[in-house]
Amino acid sequence: MKRFNLKQGRTKIICLAVLIAVAGSIIGIALLGKKPVNQSAPKAKNDIQVTAQDLTEYRKNIGNSMDVKKGILIIFNTKDECQRFIDEHGEDKNVLSLGKGITPQMQGENGERYYNVIGNTVFEPLFDAMQDGQYQKAPVEFGGTYCYFKRLNKYSVTEKDEDLKEFIKKDKSMQKGGEIK
Repeated sequence: MKRFNLKQGRTKIICLAVLIAVAGSIIGIALLGKKPVNQSAPKAKNDIQVTAQDLTEYRKNIGNSMDVKKGILIIFNTKDECQRFIDEHGEDKNVLSLGKGITPQMQGENGERYYNVIGNTVFEPLFDAMQDGQYQKAPVEFGGTYCYFKRLNKYSVTEKDEDLKEFIKKDKSMQKGGEIK
């Protein structure tokens, strides 16, 4: 008569439990991944209609909260180095192409590079006090460095109907769980 080995019995039970768990997981994933037959495909944003009322409501609700305030910010180590740059190149239209100083967090859009000053407690008030194309004639002290700062322009999604319509379509598409194309 054979003796039952307790260690071998536990090992077999553990292996069997692991196999059952793996098989259950595979079946569960397969079932969850199946799309119900009656579910229609999500609407593309191009199928979403935007009414005049939508435009009015979104303009009211968004206000200026999605504005982008575009500026050029170039950082220099010393005040003298920054002032020299301002005196020599401050009025240049393409100051970014000169390769001088450090340009932080530059964003790009349609070939234009800019620094968005929204929320920056030093540069946003300066931006608001300036006109498009205007630059600071003196270095701006910021975090132990000195900066050249120029205002480019302000962009608001609510200014142009076409931009706002695209924004609304994307928003409605995401609310319905649709695709964004």
